[in-house]
Amino acid sequence: MTIRLLDRLGGVAEVRGGAALLGRYVVRDDASGDLLVNSFPARDGMFLVPESGGRWHLLRTSERIEGTFPRTQMLDPLDVASIRTVGHSLSELVERGGTWLDLLDVSPLVPGMSARAELQPFELRIKENVGHLEEVCRRPRTHLRVEVDRMPVSRARRFPAQAANYLAAHTEDWERPTLRSVVPKRILATVREDQFDIYENRVAVRLVDHLVTHLRRRVHEVSRLLRIFEEATGNHGSAAGGSHWRQDRIYTLWGKALDAGEAKRNAERTLGVLKHLLFTIAGLKDSALYREVPRRATVGTSLTMTNILSDDAHYRRVAELWIEWARLGLEHAVRPREYFDQMQGVCRSFDSFAVLLTLRALEQLRFEPSEIESPLYANGMEVSRGSCVVRVSWSSKDGAISLDGVGVDTLRIVPLCSSLTTLDEEQLRSLLAEADAQTVTGITTLILYPSPSNADALDLLPADLARRLRSLSHESASAGQRRVGFLPVSPWDIGSVERVARQLRWSTTTPSFFAYPPTITRPVPSEVGRTQPWFDVTGNTMRVLRAPLDNESLHADRLVTEAAADLRRLEAEREAVSHRLREVHRAGGATGDSNARKKALNGEVTAAEQRLAALQRFAADLSRSVEAVAALLTCPTCNRRADARRDFKPMGQHFSCTCAGCSTTWGTIACRRCSKLIPVLRLSGADWTARAGASGWVDRTLGADVLAIPWVDGTEVDFACPSCGEGRDDALTPSAA
Repeated sequence: MTIRLLDRLGGVAEVRGGAALLGRYVVRDDASGDLLVNSFPARDGMFLVPESGGRWHLLRTSERIEGTFPRTQMLDPLDVASIRTVGHSLSELVERGGTWLDLLDVSPLVPGMSARAELQPFELRIKENVGHLEEVCRRPRTHLRVEVDRMPVSRARRFPAQAANYLAAHTEDWERPTLRSVVPKRILATVREDQFDIYENRVAVRLVDHLVTHLRRRVHEVSRLLRIFEEATGNHGSAAGGSHWRQDRIYTLWGKALDAGEAKRNAERTLGVLKHLLFTIAGLKDSALYREVPRRATVGTSLTMTNILSDDAHYRRVAELWIEWARLGLEHAVRPREYFDQMQGVCRSFDSFAVLLTLRALEQLRFEPSEIESPLYANGMEVSRGSCVVRVSWSSKDGAISLDGVGVDTLRIVPLCSSLTTLDEEQLRSLLAEADAQTVTGITTLILYPSPSNADALDLLPADLARRLRSLSHESASAGQRRVGFLPVSPWDIGSVERVARQLRWSTTTPSFFAYPPTITRPVPSEVGRTQPWFDVTGNTMRVLRAPLDNESLHADRLVTEAAADLRRLEAEREAVSHRLREVHRAGGATGDSNARKKALNGEVTAAEQRLAALQRFAADLSRSVEAVAALLTCPTCNRRADARRDFKPMGQHFSCTCAGCSTTWGTIACRRCSKLIPVLRLSGADWTARAGASGWVDRTLGADVLAIPWVDGTEVDFACPSCGEGRDDALTPSAA
């Protein structure tokens, strides 16, 4: 029986041996039972993860499939720790019945950033005792070792008692014999050497190795924190660039986490101290002691206190440092089951982190649940913004997040806990092709993956791959071919919420843009009237061009009321005629006139019913259409309502609206190549043209305040077409600027 798992990229797939991708395959409901994953019993929703050696295997009865996980795709330990912490926070919140308001208190950023940017107690102890470690490495204690060796006479200084007897028996060591004695060429001599390789010196040398490893890890961590703080304070351009709306959102996010300015100064001081300590301790590797102690000489974590370690002033401080290092537990040996559970936990935590980003992005776009105090449930919750209602749910088995609703582009978000940017080009292109091949018609798929720890990792990839790995589905699709979107996210990435919000803005906003103008079937033309400024009539169809003013209403409800009154009048008259007809029939009178009248009334009642039904449908369609075009008046950035007559401009199949408050313009235009609609959102005062085309400029400059990507065509601003891709290369390459 073939082993089949759930491929999160889309559908059930037969697992093949070879290289696998972390977080891609999940055990199905009907695939558990006797299935073993890395020799452990499989459960529903369990991920295919590697062993500590990087290999994986699936076993069922006599069938075995195995392969490897490329080590390059494994995450940085800092990313793993932060993802597990943030993901665990959200999981605990859901388990204890937390509400939407509780969710907003969970930060999607690295937990405890301010504290982690300070010197830790162990590092303060290193700073205090590094001088003692230097003294030990430069003037170490040694044991005196005396050996007997044969050497040239010129080098011999001390001779053992057996030197004469040995010389007499070995004529090859004679220079020449004389009449009374022998002139030796080589002779046995005693050699005294300092023995550096003693237990106490092994402790000092291995401590140097451990401290260098720890300090390098901390320099890497604080450097990443400093990079985030610089972006938050605007010195690095990320937070300061683009629109002030994006700045405000990022500053608000930071304001809830810490004072970025003070944290930046602390991080700079800490980084300076750590680099100095690293430089000092790494320099001890050039000392005579470090060179004399063999690299293979190891020391157990538990320290054995000797007389030297207890009584020598310098060695005693080295022993204290060793004990402090051992308490950190950095060299803890992980058992296979523990490692397996850790890898499962990382994948689950990244799924939870993706849920947190999705819900925070919805809140950023002003969505909120109808009952804000209701507990969060994974099986689904409804959030709304005006007339737009979105149902969001996330699966506890495969971790996929789904968003759907009326007038919403159905979206499926798949968290993939793998460092995609470190895969080789062939693996990466194969992954993209497989993901695109499994796209489902009518559903947009977005894959979230951990942001690379190296800020330049994406730029080192081929240009097309780098662009693809931070593009939404419509930003990479070609004519007639739907593609999967990819976005990097991480607790270490200040723009994670902005990126997810960009996708959600597209999914929740563009369907109403594409549906403009709403077209409905009108009833009897004479009842609706001729074209007015807010709608036009062509034959039996009516297009609603903008929201009507208070004095422009069609009063469709009044027409329905009048039609219902006419129907009731006709039904009452028909009932009266029927009653009179029965009385005349019992009296034996003539019934011809009554029968004729009843027959006529039956036709009139049928016509009235049809007219009422048509007017009711028209009123409902008109109400929905008016509501749809009225929703287009709300500014996507400041949420202010535009004036229907002054700010909203119908242009046939297109429209344009400008906010009187913030001067943002939104609407639709026609692609000059394929003539299909392009939804646009253009901010006022955002100087993005100088940054356009640079690597990742959309995220750093516009954030979530964008629909179709803008680009500069000479002196004019144009927008990339999501249907045929016209202008996309110009928008995403430096030549566009």
